[in-house]
Amino acid sequence: MKKILFLIFLMTLVSCDPIKTEYNPKADFTQYKTFCWLQGCEFTFTGPAYLDDSLVQETVKEAIIAEMKLKGLQYNDNTPDLLIDFHITIENEKVIYYHGIEDEPNYYRTPFLQPESITLTKGSLLIHMVDRQRSEVVWQSQAEGYMESPPDLSPKNIRKGIGKVLKDFPPKK
Repeated sequence: MKKILFLIFLMTLVSCDPIKTEYNPKADFTQYKTFCWLQGCEFTFTGPAYLDDSLVQETVKEAIIAEMKLKGLQYNDNTPDLLIDFHITIENEKVIYYHGIEDEPNYYRTPFLQPESITLTKGSLLIHMVDRQRSEVVWQSQAEGYMESPPDLSPKNIRKGIGKVLKDFPPKK
């Protein structure tokens, strides 16, 4: 029970982490009207092998296109203004925590704390946007946090994650 409560607390704490966004303040984001994928306008997946699934990839691709269209940009594989690249990383992380013996039923006094360990799944999504003409990154955003294991890769959750990462694009100056 203590493990579950700790896990819920940790998930709540980490889910409050802000999205980290950086951009080139010299870039004129009003000039960007079109976008495509970085690898020769071919959608490529960079992430764990078990996520190399055509349904997951298609959902990520569609979610990015939909978010960019909401922001007024159009997909164009001939002469895009921006090239988009993304990376997904998912890894297991072992967390050791200590709780006092008083948390245990029928405890007796001891100066020692009892270690507990749990394994959490930590994931991140990083999106880069490159100015095609200048060949430089003009915007990037990253979401990172702990998630259930195995991760819920439903289209709804993928779209929600992409939406959070792209929330601050284009930047407000």
